[in-house]
Amino acid sequence: MSKRIAITILLSLIGLTLLLTPLQAKRSPDIYYQDQVAVLMYHHIHDTDKSSSTITTALFQEQLQSLLSKGYHFITLSEFKQYMEGATVPSNAVLVTFDDGYQSFYTAAYPILKSLRIPAVNYVITNDLANPMGSYIPSMSKEQISEMTHATNFIDIGCHTNNLHHKLSDGNAALVGRLDAESDDAFKQRVLKDTQACVGKLAGLTDAPLDTMAYPFGITSPMATELIQQAGIRYAFTITPEMATRSTDHLLIPRINAGSPGITPALLHRSIQRRVLAQPGSAPLRVDAAAAAAQLGGSASAEGGALRLRLGREAFTLQVNAKAATRGVTRVVLREPVLREHGQVTIALDDLGALIGLPLVYTPATGTVAARVTPSVK
Repeated sequence: MSKRIAITILLSLIGLTLLLTPLQAKRSPDIYYQDQVAVLMYHHIHDTDKSSSTITTALFQEQLQSLLSKGYHFITLSEFKQYMEGATVPSNAVLVTFDDGYQSFYTAAYPILKSLRIPAVNYVITNDLANPMGSYIPSMSKEQISEMTHATNFIDIGCHTNNLHHKLSDGNAALVGRLDAESDDAFKQRVLKDTQACVGKLAGLTDAPLDTMAYPFGITSPMATELIQQAGIRYAFTITPEMATRSTDHLLIPRINAGSPGITPALLHRSIQRRVLAQPGSAPLRVDAAAAAAQLGGSASAEGGALRLRLGREAFTLQVNAKAATRGVTRVVLREPVLREHGQVTIALDDLGALIGLPLVYTPATGTVAARVTPSVK
């Protein structure tokens, strides 16, 4: 009997210890960077084809799984565009892009992206849509593209020109070079009509806006950039290997190459780290806790010097000037203190997301907090 009592007391003490021990709000294990995006560039995924821009399915999957395990967060094209307009993105944000519209995206990359729920965008040479098997490397068909964009909420497409993905006789890219004796007006019409044709051919294959482009060979010129903008392109990607930030020119967005066979998962991680921009003294984004709770479908009420939030079945208490909150009877440690500012109780956005267990995004233009859309297959 005494042995049973001793075991009971021991278990009770363990339970009490767990209750009294502060919990760390669940969050990414490491923060390598914030408020910037690593835009990755791929072309061809194939197990037997060989080139400087072709990697195997195994390497592609290893790269993505490695980044996931290290705490990188993959975002959609829509989230990236919202970020460029002022919205927040998760720490360690990554956007996956592909160029050329190869069929291998559908047969090799898409199954991996779908299984890992990783968003991606493919920039398509739309002239190849008429005869997908006629190009040197087979291209995706309209049906394959439409299937992916409509079966998921995280696969997007964009323009890689209609018929300007080649070099002219003088070695210049067709998007920026001049044909023999081509006038300024003729050049402008050629580029403008090609971009409009590209957008038009993709229009029926997705429900998302078609306002992004990747420059062939990563090459553009001030005039070419102005012309694609006139055709409705708002965001365009180069191959300059840098991080993307809000201050980046929306029509000159850099990308980091990830699609060469020698880029191991470890090398890709280091490649991103080398390009992270220093952010000295950057303060965490803070939000009005009560307003955020209401925008997330919950409520808030003041209780003395504290603010009580209710979201669904969960209740949280924020104590002003404390770097902790309570969830029920559990004390949860925060990274930043809860503050009272201008009559509002504020909390760091990352702390709020970690506390309630939802990745959040803040849009300054509307002053709203919302949960990030979870990648899903319909």
